[in-house]
Amino acid sequence: MTLRPNQRGYFLISLDFELYWGVRDCKPLESCRERMERVRNIVTRMIALFSEYEVKATFATVGMLMAQSKEELLDFVPEKKPLYDATHLSPYNGYLGEMPETDTHLHFAPDLVKAIQQTPGMEIGSHTFSHYYCLANGQDADSFEDDLRSHLRLAEKRGIKLKSLVFPRNQYNKAYLDICRKLGIEVFRGNESSWIYSARNDEQETPLRRAIRLTDAYLNLSGHHTYKPRGMVENGLFNFPSSRFLRPARPINPLLEGLRLRRITRAMDHAAKHGEVFHLWWHPHNFSENTDANFAFLERILQQYQALHAKYGFESVNMGELASYLQPEFS
Repeated sequence: MTLRPNQRGYFLISLDFELYWGVRDCKPLESCRERMERVRNIVTRMIALFSEYEVKATFATVGMLMAQSKEELLDFVPEKKPLYDATHLSPYNGYLGEMPETDTHLHFAPDLVKAIQQTPGMEIGSHTFSHYYCLANGQDADSFEDDLRSHLRLAEKRGIKLKSLVFPRNQYNKAYLDICRKLGIEVFRGNESSWIYSARNDEQETPLRRAIRLTDAYLNLSGHHTYKPRGMVENGLFNFPSSRFLRPARPINPLLEGLRLRRITRAMDHAAKHGEVFHLWWHPHNFSENTDANFAFLERILQQYQALHAKYGFESVNMGELASYLQPEFS
């Protein structure tokens, strides 16, 4: 029962590709060094697995890791930097000067960016230049715009046109969408439509919300979070919200892992049958512990995708590609 092309559902994958820039403000490097050391092999392995299953993906990439070196990075540092009230959030408050030369591989990966770029079906998107916190107190629209401009300039140097954006820590800020559109961004990943997933900064987050989100990963508390692709437009940009975060594997408990897989595959089934979008996301470094178990779990998801593709025409697309499909309807 393959659906007609204008009725088919879509399978989206986006990855928040950060290296150490994504956790620098909350984890000392030595506490996560081994995990970050594994990210390079994980990304390479992911690209190969996606290609094997003919699955496309958007790698929302922190701009700083596109640089070849600290010297090149400094050439692209924005003039107006975020003045976070919590100063440790900014990489510009001494960290760039202190960054040891021996750890460049934990901060820079232009080779991986090139490998992603050269793989059919893969898209390089923006995760902002500096892993910018759009809801943190003290920052403003001008510094966000300068940050995004820096990423666009460095991406252009790498031969990449950025069309898609993922807000770091899912701190989606509607007030900044006009800036994104002005600078050429066409699509962003919004948050699930539930109070437990609504955008907040780190200070506003609560243990209760975290606990409910964790439970929701195994039991359907908040719905499938799938949606019709048409009409997902906000401030002139396409908004393809997250449907599910792919949490790291916990192979010590097969029962919970079975529930987690069922939670995902049932939402995929719903999207495929009803011509909707299912959007799965995670960070490559989420696979850095229990790596083989994580890849085995991901492979079961990709196998389910192939079955739904054969039965319903469920189609794998990246964020920019889906925006391009829909663009004629809104031009």
